[in-house]
Amino acid sequence: MARTQELQTFLDATRDAFAASGATAEALAMADKVFGAADATPGEAAAPEAVEMPACEHLQDALDRARGEGGHVGALADAIAGIAPRLMWVLRPNGQNDDATFKARHANAVVVGEGGLEARDDIRIGMSLLAPDTRYPDHRHPPEEIYTVISPGEWKQHADGKFHAPGVGGFVHNVPSIIHGMQSTNVPLLAVWSLWMGVD
Repeated sequence: MARTQELQTFLDATRDAFAASGATAEALAMADKVFGAADATPGEAAAPEAVEMPACEHLQDALDRARGEGGHVGALADAIAGIAPRLMWVLRPNGQNDDATFKARHANAVVVGEGGLEARDDIRIGMSLLAPDTRYPDHRHPPEEIYTVISPGEWKQHADGKFHAPGVGGFVHNVPSIIHGMQSTNVPLLAVWSLWMGVD
């Protein structure tokens, strides 16, 4: 099935940026599963209703900062800009009890997977955007996850874990069901996440 050039460019740029992130062997193996599946068989093209959330006002700032980094990070920012107008931005899953302030300060968008530009159930790729000085609540999920970090921000693992900054161009690897969270600094946080939903 045909895949749009804009989506293929995004997938290639995400894969290349993660490969250059200094990721561990375990995280790179996870990336190989996700992007290997994407390369092997494109999913069904989809056209979700494009929706923006209030936090999307920070997207352009985040992309401009990432472009300023050049290299793989800048290329990924360009690729995101190419698909951003078609994305359905939503609030975090299972966040019904989040307060109004947090709801206005974050947004997530699926690019590949349910609700994204390509429907499939073996992988899920998307991005998270946080307004400056925003904490994303700790959470967990069964699928293994990697982040491609394209703006300043801090991540943590375990309920009592300390926040650390992977750095622009860095990576985060969340093993299945680990408690994890993130927070922005004084600038917007933008990162691409990839989850393996398939069977090993």
